Amino acid sequence: MKRPPREKWIFGGVLLAVLVLVFAGTAWGQVTPPSPQEVKPEAVEEEAPPPIPPKPEVPEKPAPGAPETPGAFPAAAAPAPQTLGEVGALLGILAPYGNPSALDTLMRGWQTHKLDGFRFTPYLEYNGLYRSNIFLTASDKKSDFINVVNPGLKVEVPLGGLNRISMAYLGNYYLYTQHDDQSHYDSNVNGDLAINFRGGLSFRVGNTFRAATEERTAITGRQRDYTRDTPYFLVDYRFSDRWRVQGIYQYDILDFRLPVDRFDAYREHVGGPTLYYRFWPKTAAFLQFITTAREYPSSPTANNTSQNPYVGLFWDPTAKLTGSVKFGYTFKNYDTSIPGRNNSPQTWSLSVQTLYRYSRYTQISLTAQRSIQEDLDFGNNAYINSGVFLSIYHEWHYLMATTYFAASYSNNDYLNEVPITVSPGVTKNFLRNDNVVTLGGGIIRPVTRWLRLRLDYNYANRGTNVPGLPYNEHRVLFGAQVSY
Repeated sequence: MKRPPREKWIFGGVLLAVLVLVFAGTAWGQVTPPSPQEVKPEAVEEEAPPPIPPKPEVPEKPAPGAPETPGAFPAAAAPAPQTLGEVGALLGILAPYGNPSALDTLMRGWQTHKLDGFRFTPYLEYNGLYRSNIFLTASDKKSDFINVVNPGLKVEVPLGGLNRISMAYLGNYYLYTQHDDQSHYDSNVNGDLAINFRGGLSFRVGNTFRAATEERTAITGRQRDYTRDTPYFLVDYRFSDRWRVQGIYQYDILDFRLPVDRFDAYREHVGGPTLYYRFWPKTAAFLQFITTAREYPSSPTANNTSQNPYVGLFWDPTAKLTGSVKFGYTFKNYDTSIPGRNNSPQTWSLSVQTLYRYSRYTQISLTAQRSIQEDLDFGNNAYINSGVFLSIYHEWHYLMATTYFAASYSNNDYLNEVPITVSPGVTKNFLRNDNVVTLGGGIIRPVTRWLRLRLDYNYANRGTNVPGLPYNEHRVLFGAQVSY
């Protein structure tokens, strides 16, 4: 049932008034916000560091309310978080490939309760989200006000020392006000086991499952229900004070509910070894080799493999500058050669993940990447993605709040021409090229130890040479986060 327009705006106005009251004065200022060392980021749990050097995909905790991981954007600032066709910042040890969300243990809350050896971390978030172009179209734009509800719960059992086993659930529920046929309910479940043995050996095994809906866009023309299942395994062995080897494997399974969409379903194996050598106390060099093998059950001519050798540097999380930089090359080959298609694309690849602690209250994160990706919304067409993602966040002690600014630029250079209908009866071949720009900012303010309020704004613009596919969109979000 649709919410009457008058009731919708009254409801939104009340929430907005609460935010203004909180941000405008210091009457609420009796609660001191936690320091960056006391608060975990909202999207990725801080992992206990393994033997030196620590895992490159796990940074030290940023300021409260900051982007979830260095280089990542808060949920409201992502270019198109409910689509599969656009690539954002890819983080983690397998970046710029693999499924970075697979290793997310789904911890969002910051209040943990203990009972009989179990640790329970509850979470609930409500956001009122205004979008000016919900279908990402070039014309005839449709706007809407969306109620977004995110319930979550993580249950963890310590197994002694740094060992643990955990289960977590996170829901992403999108309730559209005017276009209620676009409402959908996404669910995420993760199980994770981490074991550390004496002698420098540790491993981590788990599985992340997502049942969700890809939102309708100008490209897909409809919603697409899908499931994504990603089991993973990571092993780490330190065989001296300076040498360490790490191996990781993921099996990524994507399926669509409707037969019309199963052309894009795939199975992908991703993994490889990484060898580290620590030549300074806080700096290590590494060699890495990532292999990917993707199979499309309903489209075998798109099956392909790629080999990706890398060399890079990693900085210890205790340093002022944290992160990793690696350069390499991608050799991609399709199993079946098709005339007119680039059957063996190659390009240099890059992954930069850095976090600079300018001061106790100001941090700057930068992520840069270049890789060959595949667009599931555009005929599984391969393209070279090059992107830069920047975020700056600052904790205002007097205002008891944290602010951030985020910006990104991405270029998607497609490798193969695709026929596009430009007018009735007229079709042209296009070698698509996109430029995607996003700008955003926001503020988060703790009200009590268990409640935070937030306000975010984001602007996204995609320019492309394909008629009908450019778009721009404004998003305004306000809401509350609870961990009680």
